[in-house]
Amino acid sequence: MAVNATQPRLLMLDDDLEDAFLVQTALKRLNTRWSFQHFQTSQAFSDYLDKEYSVQVQESRLMLLLDLNMPVKTGLEWLSELRADSRFDPLIIIVLSTSDMKEEQERSLSLGANAHVGKPDSVKELAEKLMALYGYWIDNKS
Repeated sequence: MAVNATQPRLLMLDDDLEDAFLVQTALKRLNTRWSFQHFQTSQAFSDYLDKEYSVQVQESRLMLLLDLNMPVKTGLEWLSELRADSRFDPLIIIVLSTSDMKEEQERSLSLGANAHVGKPDSVKELAEKLMALYGYWIDNKS
């Protein structure tokens, strides 16, 4: 599926389907230009990177919401791997975490995350955070 160059793409790697549903709900409320693609497993995300990423990154701005607590390969492992490969330099990576531990935030940022945000408790709060991320990373960089 071709992506419109004016339509930024929000990717999400999170094993929790409820979190993905909340993001979809928040995006609908915001009426942004984002398209959304959720990956529930590391394998599904790895397949996407191998088959679709190189085309999509040329056609649109890509932002990844990355859950830290993933089975098989953790969010920090993904972050380290993605930032070690220059093909993924254009990918905006936002780490999502249920933890507010300062050490975790510092580690995410030191590994190359563009931002580290706590998972919000409500769709309204999530929509506000997504709008702020959209405004800073997409609108200001277009």
